[in-house]
Amino acid sequence: MKVGTILVAGALALGGCTASQERVATGGALGAGAGALIGGAVGGWRGAAIGAAIGGLTGLVIADAIERERAREAAYIAARSGANTQRFRNSSGQDVVVKARTVKTYNNSAGQRVRVVERTVTRNGQAAGTDTVEVNLATNEASGI
Repeated sequence: MKVGTILVAGALALGGCTASQERVATGGALGAGAGALIGGAVGGWRGAAIGAAIGGLTGLVIADAIERERAREAAYIAARSGANTQRFRNSSGQDVVVKARTVKTYNNSAGQRVRVVERTVTRNGQAAGTDTVEVNLATNEASGI
């Protein structure tokens, strides 16, 4: 019985990993559900409560990392192509738009091409901030991310 519960919980946890990650808030809920099932199988109701808390937090941390990665991806694409827009839902269910555009290109002291990319973030239509990132096209390293 416990092995079956753990297998079902594992399937639930993997079910939250969609290719588009448009509904990353589901990650927290699925993480909590999977944690509760595993914890309940191992340690009764206390195990379920602890598992739900740990699973839920893990799901939200992963969802937050996904939002940061999408913003990073927008900067890299903009450095290569001149502009890029990433649109997705974050762990809070907010509609996030990251617009990135190249604002300057120069050669660094090593003679490598560097592009300065400006990123503008909006959440649910409200401005959430603007920053700049320098992307070294030779090494694909970025500062400010």
